[in-house]
Amino acid sequence: MTKLEEAYQKVLPQTYLIFLSENPRGTERAFNEHPDENPDFEGRYWQFMPGKELLAHFEMHQVGTSRNFECLKLYVKNQREFSINDWTSSNQGNIPFSRLENGFVFAEENGDYLYFDPADNYTVWIYYHDGGDVLRIADSFEEFLERST
Repeated sequence: MTKLEEAYQKVLPQTYLIFLSENPRGTERAFNEHPDENPDFEGRYWQFMPGKELLAHFEMHQVGTSRNFECLKLYVKNQREFSINDWTSSNQGNIPFSRLENGFVFAEENGDYLYFDPADNYTVWIYYHDGGDVLRIADSFEEFLERST
C-alpha cells in the first residue's frame, strides 16, 4: 500500500498509481466533458496534482482543513449549511453528500475538481465548486485517459 493509499485508507486504481509515478511533478491533460454538445472543443486543461501535493493540507476559510485529496469533505460541509437536502444533483441522479465526502480528488481546473468515486467502482467525476453539482465523465481512469489529450 502506498503512502497515499494509507492516508486515504482505501486502495486506489492501479492505472492511476502508475500514472502518478510516471508524472512525479504532476501534469496537465485536456478533457472535453461535453463531447456531444461541442465535439470540436479540445476540452478544459486539468492540473493533476503530484503525490506530495495530494497529501498537502488545504484550508477553506471558516470551514476547516483537510488534505488536498479529500477537500470535497470541506465543500460538502459548506453545502450542508446552505442546503435543505442531503444530496447534490448529477447526470446519474441525486448523489448523497456522504458519498461525495468519500471522493478522492486528483486534479483541479479553475476551482473545479476531478475525483474518483469509490462507491461507484472508482468512476471519474467532476465536482463543480460554484454549484456543488457533479458530473460522471468516465467509467474508469483508463477510459478518462483514452478520452483526454
